[in-house]
Amino acid sequence: MLTPPQLLLLPLLSALVAAAVDVPKTCSPKQFACKDQITCISKGWRCDGERDCPDGSDEAPEICPQSKAQRCQPNEHNCLGTELCIPMSRLCNGVQDCMDGSDEGAHCRELLGNCSQLGCQHHCVPTLNGPTCYCNNSFQLQADGKTCKDFDECSVYGTCSQLCTNTDGSFTCGCVEGYLLQPDNRSCKAKNEPVDRPPVLLIANSQNILATYLSGAQVSTITPTSTRQTTAMDFSYANETVCWVHVGDSAAQTQLKCARMPGLKGFVDEHTINISLSLHRESLAPSLEGVEGQRKWGLAGAEADG
Repeated sequence: MLTPPQLLLLPLLSALVAAAVDVPKTCSPKQFACKDQITCISKGWRCDGERDCPDGSDEAPEICPQSKAQRCQPNEHNCLGTELCIPMSRLCNGVQDCMDGSDEGAHCRELLGNCSQLGCQHHCVPTLNGPTCYCNNSFQLQADGKTCKDFDECSVYGTCSQLCTNTDGSFTCGCVEGYLLQPDNRSCKAKNEPVDRPPVLLIANSQNILATYLSGAQVSTITPTSTRQTTAMDFSYANETVCWVHVGDSAAQTQLKCARMPGLKGFVDEHTINISLSLHRESLAPSLEGVEGQRKWGLAGAEADG
């Protein structure tokens, strides 16, 4: 799915308005105000495990207290007083894994005999709290504390780069069209099609926008275009067009510029999109509000398909 032109411009419009306003922003009720007093993000992005605020304040412990108590994955043991999780199979194996040594000790031999009376379906190991059942990989312990059931690894974020299919006792990863599964059987890499157009990375800095290959070598056919303090940039693969916010000495001189890159051969048809800066920030905010929750999806979709 390619990013619609309207969705492509909205993040740039937001950055354009932010560049023109020097006073702290007042976020809408549907937004979360970052500690920098400049950035507003959707409240739905708060405590989602991703740092969306430049200062990371949307994932701060005081904002997300539940993140302090890390939950170990199935068949893992939480070392006392820490966030360290170790496999249950490492308990009472003669090697200290927890800093306080709670995974080893006298209880390992004293309580070992009690495991035979517990009736675990897969495995049993002594702990400081008594013998405990645990399961083979890809299985999790049920409410009765004895039997095991398949664990859906696909429910854990990051198990697969793109597509994940759970199977009984295992899982398989896959990739969307245009990508190839890598040797680790988890990550995906874009196909180099057509072969005469290798991937190109656009980099914006305070002076220009330049194009490099993923190796870091500059694309010789693309002469960097001159910019000034670029604060935002986006690329429309469908239209082969790059747009950026060109910051001027004053609000009136700050512009939204675009240029076509046909066949990634260079910047052509550079032009300025006239945006009225006389609009009050409050009047523009509602129009951006509606796409706040879509913006992350839209850009992610463009990356997945581009």
